[in-house]
Amino acid sequence: MAANPKTPIPLSVHEIENVLAFRTPVGAVEIPAGQNKHLGTIDTSRFDKIRLVTDERIGSTANIVLRLTIMEGDELVAQLDTVMLTPHAQLTRVYDVPATKIGIYADSVGPAGSRAGIDVLVYGQY
Repeated sequence: MAANPKTPIPLSVHEIENVLAFRTPVGAVEIPAGQNKHLGTIDTSRFDKIRLVTDERIGSTANIVLRLTIMEGDELVAQLDTVMLTPHAQLTRVYDVPATKIGIYADSVGPAGSRAGIDVLVYGQY
C-alpha cells in the first residue's frame, strides 16, 4: 500500500514592503552657498531599514553636505551619515535603522553667489 505524499504546510511569511517615508518637494530644494536647511524629520519607528536616494541638480554651482542625524525626542544625538554631493552627483545608500527619528539637514558649500539644488527621498522597509 502506497503512502500518501505529505503536503507542505505554508509558513507565515512576512512580505517585505517599501514605502516612501520622506521626499523633498518636487523640483528640488534650492539652498544658497553658505546656508543650511533642515529638510525634514522622519519617524523611523516602524522600519527595519531605510534607503536614502539623493541627487544634486545639474544646474547647481555649489556642493551639498547632506547630514542624516539620529534624534531622541527633539534632541540631535549623533550623525548616522554625512555625504558630500557635487553638481549632477547622485547617491543611494541603505541603513539599518538605529533610532525612532532621523533628521535630514543640508549645508550648501561654495563661493558667494552660488547655489545648490537637491532632491532627497527616503524609503522605509519593514
